[in-house]
Amino acid sequence: MQYDVVIVGAGPAGATAAKFLSEKGIRTLLLDKAVFPREKSCGGGLPIRVLKRFKYLEENNLIDSYSYGMHVYSTTLEHHIEILKNEPLIAMVLRKSFDQGLVNLATRAGAELRCGNAVQHVQIEADKAQLLLEDGCRVDSQVVIGADGIWSTTAKTIGVQHDCTNIGVCVYKEYPMKQETLDRLYSKQRFAYIHLQPHGLAGYGWVFPKKEHVNIGVVEFRQAIDPSKEKKNLKENFKGYLGILKDQKLVQKNLSAQEARGGAFPTYAVDTLATDRVMLCGDAGGLVNPADGEGMYFAMCSGEIAANVAVKALENNTTDASTLGLYQKQWKKEFQKNLSLFYLLSKRWRGNIENTVKLISKDPHLVDVVYAALTNEGGVQKEKWRIARRFAISYCKDRLGLP
Repeated sequence: MQYDVVIVGAGPAGATAAKFLSEKGIRTLLLDKAVFPREKSCGGGLPIRVLKRFKYLEENNLIDSYSYGMHVYSTTLEHHIEILKNEPLIAMVLRKSFDQGLVNLATRAGAELRCGNAVQHVQIEADKAQLLLEDGCRVDSQVVIGADGIWSTTAKTIGVQHDCTNIGVCVYKEYPMKQETLDRLYSKQRFAYIHLQPHGLAGYGWVFPKKEHVNIGVVEFRQAIDPSKEKKNLKENFKGYLGILKDQKLVQKNLSAQEARGGAFPTYAVDTLATDRVMLCGDAGGLVNPADGEGMYFAMCSGEIAANVAVKALENNTTDASTLGLYQKQWKKEFQKNLSLFYLLSKRWRGNIENTVKLISKDPHLVDVVYAALTNEGGVQKEKWRIARRFAISYCKDRLGLP
């Protein structure tokens, strides 16, 4: 079987690439080792900038609900930041239905989908790329897009591996819940909750209420772990986090930690995102926000960029590393500054951030600046000097005891 482009992995990165390619008339095969619909380790919170860039998500009813605010608590719970708005702050999705919806958009555009058949190896040859599948079938393609996650087979077969010191690990559970209970606990505005460094974790805990579910989890960033301290047991930390939430009356007393799921994601981009006939997207390329672990925005953006580069490469009949390297150049131009800044911020999970929460919580103007950074498409990079300037003002006022 021969295709113009074969995409390995049908998550947000792969399905997005497949949609854009198929809309341009490119013969596209979308492969995944899992059978869809399937669950995915994730909180299910989409930054609003995702909806601004990919307007078809709302047009196709792929959003489960919206959160109009967030409460962020310090480790001691003594200080907390409120971001409450009249417009949505976070779009909530159920990954099982969201990912299926993205796949449906891709197949509707003309992509061929084959699930339940893992890719064993990718062989790059002079005139094609050949993929060996689990069932022994071989597929030929001019271009391969690897979107098969942190343990990407595609990446490994071209000699690219993630640095395992730069990963995030999470434990979470999505609980079905009646709407009236969710209204009572989180209001009809579905306010989200973040608890920073619960029980000393180098990360945070989250509560993401949805239409008829609440997603609760904890995440730890390995690059921020103090090597001199004992490693945390994330499952035990998840149980402890549920205890904090029960004490705050943010969840029901009978909520159990049993059957909680775990997952891992990269927090640093690989050095090589494109080689001869191959591009790596989403988690496969390490394209994740290293400060909070949010990856769906970057996954979908990388899928879109890779698709556009593949179309031009096929039109020009040049699919070598130099040509496909345009993907990496475009990615860096659009996102590298933000991700580099986020990586530096991620190291803060090791330190004491109690005073940071205190300062922000006392300055509504600083809260608004942080909100702007969270919601605009330019990210923190666009607002960093405003944040730094306002933070310096708040710090000086606090030291001088001024209101």
